[in-house]
Amino acid sequence: MSTVYQSEPSSEEDRLRHAVNRRTLFCAWLTINSSLLINAIGEAGWDCILIDQQHGLGGHDAMVDCLIAAKAAEMPALVRVASNDPGLIGRALDAGAQGVVCPMINSAADAERFVRAVKYPPRGTRSWGPYRAQIHLGGDYVTRANAWTIACPQIETLGALKEIDAILSIEGVDMVCFGPNDLSAALTGHFDHQAPEVMEAMMMVLRKCRERSVMTFAFANNVESARPLLQAGWNMIAIGTDAGWFSVAALKVLSELKM
Repeated sequence: MSTVYQSEPSSEEDRLRHAVNRRTLFCAWLTINSSLLINAIGEAGWDCILIDQQHGLGGHDAMVDCLIAAKAAEMPALVRVASNDPGLIGRALDAGAQGVVCPMINSAADAERFVRAVKYPPRGTRSWGPYRAQIHLGGDYVTRANAWTIACPQIETLGALKEIDAILSIEGVDMVCFGPNDLSAALTGHFDHQAPEVMEAMMMVLRKCRERSVMTFAFANNVESARPLLQAGWNMIAIGTDAGWFSVAALKVLSELKM
């Protein structure tokens, strides 16, 4: 469950947690991972960003550039790592990500290993070396980091869905991200993010997270899918990806010119 640690940072320093207590946040899900676009995303009114290192472009250097741009744009930043690897998780946090989203969590044991990689001792095993992360918190970053960082396992497998209660009971699980696409394949055998089984699972996860005061994050493929999530009160919603937005805009501009 979500845990309050000693020396918790103030809401001014933890804008993300402060904001989700007031309204749903809109998270720009980046797969192109261009630092050039982040200022425009912030100017458009998005609340935070997710840098996708699982299905996105670029490696560690691109991630760092995006985190620098996010700081300049005053946007909290999450990173989805490629796998449940302590090295990848630590590098994202040291570079300044506030939160890490971990894909393909299959069990409570997976989630426990993930949380331990996110948190410093005594809760976890994160190694010291926050070369950029220190700029986000005044004073001693290490003693305050566990309360500020966000460990966010993805719920997108049958194993995670079956063990959702155990996952949400883990100290340090601050948020969960519901992945409707992979979960739909697991539940139905094909990709249908609006299948009844997926919708039922989504509402169940939302309800259980609220019972344990764990923040909720959901990926929506499009605006139509996002509207019911907004009405249901998810804490954070991603609506498509930057690559998808570009495709829609490119088609719209050309089609209008040809009319």
